[in-house]
Amino acid sequence: MLAGCAIPEQSTRLGPEPQGVTLRVEPAVPRNGQPVEIIVESAGADSLVLASGNGLDRYWTKGSRLDVMLDGNFGDAAGEGARYAVRHDGRLLDLLHRPVRISSCRQGVCRSYYHEIPVRLPERNRRTVEVTAGYSTVFARRSIIGGGRTVLLREALSSGIWTLNGEWAARSWNAHAQGFWSNDEYGGSLDLARVLKHGNEVSYGAALHLGAIRSGWLPEGESPLLVDRTAIRVALGPSVMLRGITASSQLGLMTDGVETMQIVRTRVSANGNLMSERLPVTISAEKTFAFGGGAIISRRRDALERLSAGIYLVNGFALDLGITSHRLAWPSENPADDLRGSEVTFTLGGQYTLAW
Repeated sequence: MLAGCAIPEQSTRLGPEPQGVTLRVEPAVPRNGQPVEIIVESAGADSLVLASGNGLDRYWTKGSRLDVMLDGNFGDAAGEGARYAVRHDGRLLDLLHRPVRISSCRQGVCRSYYHEIPVRLPERNRRTVEVTAGYSTVFARRSIIGGGRTVLLREALSSGIWTLNGEWAARSWNAHAQGFWSNDEYGGSLDLARVLKHGNEVSYGAALHLGAIRSGWLPEGESPLLVDRTAIRVALGPSVMLRGITASSQLGLMTDGVETMQIVRTRVSANGNLMSERLPVTISAEKTFAFGGGAIISRRRDALERLSAGIYLVNGFALDLGITSHRLAWPSENPADDLRGSEVTFTLGGQYTLAW
């Protein structure tokens, strides 16, 4: 498959022919602070000048073409500070028009043109709490393989799953609580992070994870090892935090009441609604590896990798996407007879969010 993409640009003709000026802006509508390339062309010109509306920034060249890469502070006065979008009558006003003046000179005669470059402003976040509920369809592919490559279970099916999430982001705390329920699996978790050392850009702290899950799809009649029990996880470790963003690496334990395993867990979460500048997306990635039964590299393993994202389409409503890979191994007396399981799921659905 071949795919092509390009940054959108805007081309504007200023002034009458044949001494007019062509102005190209790339990208056409840059975000606040994003670099932007401006190309000014005027056939037969001796020199060209591009200046901000307040005259603080000024670029010029000899000839008929001026190519300038502007930074995000073009035309900003000292101490002006960051700019944010505002809401009026329920509408988000997020376009700022930055004025520029262009001068084209020929044989000592100069003509000046006025133009405005639209800039997309971010929305300042004034919220700290978010509650999200949704329903999704899960497409799952599962298998259990016994000794001699004997197939104990192999199925592909679809089902529904209900989810409920709550997030809280403050200067020193990030918290995420989650619960889910489907016909053959249900559980919940709590991730809590606390800042211990504040930095200029990034803060450092500790993160705690508590979770419980119960699966009902294992074929219990095939082997005494395949028994559905409620698994409880506890993990603790260092974290790196911004408001609405948490990255942590943790060590802990997982137990189902019969067997206890060690956990190595990594989690990264970004909630766009609770960041300093609101973004219409939430992303969560998790990787957990549990092992036990004696050796450091144990034959008893439980490895989980999960990636989920919510993309906001309209105010409050989002498209929910996710993919999960779950690999399991149960040792027996003979390594050749070890049971191995795998589960791969794809999630597609919707969710609604309330934030305050």
